[in-house]
Amino acid sequence: MKQKEKLNEFFVSCFYSILDAEQKALASISDGKLSLKEIHVIEAVYKAKAVGKNTFSYIASILNIVLGTLTTSYTRLEEKGFLTKRQDKKDKRVFYIEPTQLGEFVNTKHNEWHQRMVDGIMKTVPAKDLDNLISALDVLTKFFMHELQ
Repeated sequence: MKQKEKLNEFFVSCFYSILDAEQKALASISDGKLSLKEIHVIEAVYKAKAVGKNTFSYIASILNIVLGTLTTSYTRLEEKGFLTKRQDKKDKRVFYIEPTQLGEFVNTKHNEWHQRMVDGIMKTVPAKDLDNLISALDVLTKFFMHELQ
């Protein structure tokens, strides 16, 4: 098999394997109430909140989606009890998205799943190869973030 075909096969199978494993793990965490996209919205809320920017527009930019798409996702997640919003006391036009206790539980379990995935990879890849793997993945991340947009 040629290099190009091997790379294509690797990325397709790796991408779908990770998504499938994550979806199965998270379905049990949320009793099937959340999609993977919804869980990633909750995760983005935490990332934004960590830097004090958990506004609708900032979270939409993290997810690389338009504000209307985030608003729709937020509404579903609020109805399901995972997110809530709070109005800024000074600027009444600004709203902050906040996780509920249920949202916090799901985010914690999601982070634990990612940690188990990384720990498993680190146990599988020989320690002497980890720096090279990380370097190669960094190059690939930059490619996917910038070249395919």
